[in-house]
Amino acid sequence: MYLAMSRLKVMYGKEAEFEAAWKKRETKTDGVKGFKNFNLIKASMDKEFSLYIFHSVWNSENDFTNWTKSDLFKLAHKNPTTQ
Repeated sequence: MYLAMSRLKVMYGKEAEFEAAWKKRETKTDGVKGFKNFNLIKASMDKEFSLYIFHSVWNSENDFTNWTKSDLFKLAHKNPTTQ
């Protein structure tokens, strides 16, 4: 198993909007070799932003790397939501 982790800063007061967008997003991972799932964790917050940590679970690092080099990855990250 391989975990790929990232962090996102979301502007204070925009957390509900971000979480709703996260739930509705198109991940472009259906049928991708080695993909297991995504998880989102709200970590900490202050007066400026809330920190979110998310990770994806893969069968192997190679499966994750192959996905990051794919057209599906580019499509999934084409229009990121800015918070």
